[in-house]
Amino acid sequence: MTTPTAQFGGEETFLAPPERLFAMLTDLDALAASIPDLVSADRPDANTLHCVVKPGFSFLRGTLRLAIAVEEVQPPRTAAMTIAAQGIGVSMQVRSSIEVEPADTGSRLRWTASLERMTGLLSSVSPGLVKAAADQTIRHAWRQVRQRLGE
Repeated sequence: MTTPTAQFGGEETFLAPPERLFAMLTDLDALAASIPDLVSADRPDANTLHCVVKPGFSFLRGTLRLAIAVEEVQPPRTAAMTIAAQGIGVSMQVRSSIEVEPADTGSRLRWTASLERMTGLLSSVSPGLVKAAADQTIRHAWRQVRQRLGE
């Protein structure tokens, strides 16, 4: 069973210049260091990160294997990423894109993410609960980016 596509997105501002922000957002090693509940990570090639996470959500126990691929990179402005996750009885795929531009205070980031596929046990979870978990993870990610930038 597949759930309808969920859309997320927003705008963030950073003090860092666009080139530095873009480099950090597309650096898979930096991304691995920012993933909550990370168990392990490896880089099979320059554009791919494989990792295992153990999420702490009540509706998602056990571990998830993630394959994160950075695609369509046009430095220092745009990039897209696909995240595929699989675990016991669950599978999902997320497509994300970023656009970085100069702003008075440093950089403006516009981002979007869409949950393209969700199957297995996750498809029976309340969409509100999934959205709340995603929002929590996204807020954590932006805090991590700001911390790594020294903001």
